[in-house]
Amino acid sequence: MYSVEWQKRGLPHAHILIWLLNKLHSNEVDDIISAEIPDPVTDPRLHDIVTTQMVHGPCGALNPLSPCMADGKCTKRYPRPLVAETVTGNDGYPVYRRRSKEDNGRTIKVKVQNQEIEIGNEFIVPYCPLLSRIFETHANVESCHSAKSIKYLCKYVTKGSDMAVFGIASENVNDEISNFQMGRYVSTNEALWRLLSFQIHERYPTVVHLAVHLENGQRVYFTEANAAQRAERPPSTTLTSFFAMCEADPFAATLMYVEMPKYYTWNQSTKKFQRRKQGTPVPDWPQVFSTDALGRIKCTWTEIICAFENCEWPPMPNISRSMSTIGFAGERFSLGFNTCRFSCFIKCVPNTNAVRNYHHHMFSFTTNSVMEQIKDAICEDILHRLRIQTNNPDIQITDEIYNEGLILIEDQCLTIANKLLIEVGMIAPNRSMHDAFNQELNRELQYNVDTLQEFVRNNVPLLNEQQKQVYETLMQAVDNNTGGLFFLDAPGGTGKTFVISLILATIRSRCDIALALASSGIAATLLDGGRTAHSALKLPLN
Repeated sequence: MYSVEWQKRGLPHAHILIWLLNKLHSNEVDDIISAEIPDPVTDPRLHDIVTTQMVHGPCGALNPLSPCMADGKCTKRYPRPLVAETVTGNDGYPVYRRRSKEDNGRTIKVKVQNQEIEIGNEFIVPYCPLLSRIFETHANVESCHSAKSIKYLCKYVTKGSDMAVFGIASENVNDEISNFQMGRYVSTNEALWRLLSFQIHERYPTVVHLAVHLENGQRVYFTEANAAQRAERPPSTTLTSFFAMCEADPFAATLMYVEMPKYYTWNQSTKKFQRRKQGTPVPDWPQVFSTDALGRIKCTWTEIICAFENCEWPPMPNISRSMSTIGFAGERFSLGFNTCRFSCFIKCVPNTNAVRNYHHHMFSFTTNSVMEQIKDAICEDILHRLRIQTNNPDIQITDEIYNEGLILIEDQCLTIANKLLIEVGMIAPNRSMHDAFNQELNRELQYNVDTLQEFVRNNVPLLNEQQKQVYETLMQAVDNNTGGLFFLDAPGGTGKTFVISLILATIRSRCDIALALASSGIAATLLDGGRTAHSALKLPLN
């Protein structure tokens, strides 16, 4: 997304925010963004652009009269500290590499108040070498690593034009609306830009928010005059319109809910979906066009469960596949429109064990009839591990495997809700041949060694110097069997979880046991095999 605005002297500039498909790690920032003076010998063109366009000030003690100075300090926080390596700062922005003169950093000479002084990388504004070469102008480029910095940029690119309030009035008159309207101004350059209908701001791709609600439970705005009419005929929403389109449009019946904006536009006045008239033609479907618009559903897991747990949807004889399947955040859920006990249950997930660990609370809403339909999917990972252990790919799911799946589910229910499966209306597992200790031990020995070894080989070279120091220190304690208590402290976004995950993978790839414990459930989900300390060690909650 971007927004074009104008300075007081009329010069336009743009604020552009770009989301990257792949996360930019701290060791990759230097490949894209630099805050150093280029080599004048190997790249004289870039050196000329940076030294003329990307130097701030100078200010501070070198030039106290610089326009950026306020109360004896630079409002832009220059000069910046000189550092040997790029690290992530506490505010979410990286502290870019700015080498000192003693550390092979370059310097230039600039004129300040008719005097020639020498400055280094501490006054260089971060830039992208590629963009600087292309546009040959001032282009400040930053990498955002936290919600704090992203929130600031989103706010900046969506703010309106500047304004000035002026005038003479008596003390008793203070019309804020008139003052605001009279105070708005545009420069000649901005006026010309607007008269020629140039783009001022844009977001790409389009994001459409999709509603989730109970039947006749959508939000309604009404006045005293039309309250009865709105209650009798509530307006359509994206959800109810989706159901209507599935009955009337054969193509819509093939889509998931989140896919609708890709092929249909939402008409705010008629409250209906309409087929897109432009875009890429869809094969085998005449007059159907696709775009890269995105559908997003703003809701949490708790809201989904609460929304559908007590939902008495009326029977619908013509329900299509898509009408009983809605996509939430890229996953697929089945909604049982004829039963309030079906709730929301995941149908398509790559890791069944993750479902049991992360969405265990959903099982309390599942009946035996539903369990009968999904029991094969629930036990797929158990069957897979058994085939690997026995080196027999022909083993099929048996009653013993079903029982093991029920035991794992019940263990989760006992840990979280202190309830047996029989208490929530499900079949109780047979625990007579099941040993709790062996279960805990087997849980920690079920990791795929080949996958972990490949993960370690691919990721150890990605460690920066500080991460490598942490990794080698802990692995040395493991290898020497010396033990120890280690405390890792670093700002958000610097790769703590990455290092810990790599240490866990290294130990487990040797068929040893590494417990990943956390104080909260949210923190535990960040680590492979992560559990809360209360759950794993059976600590008392009080």
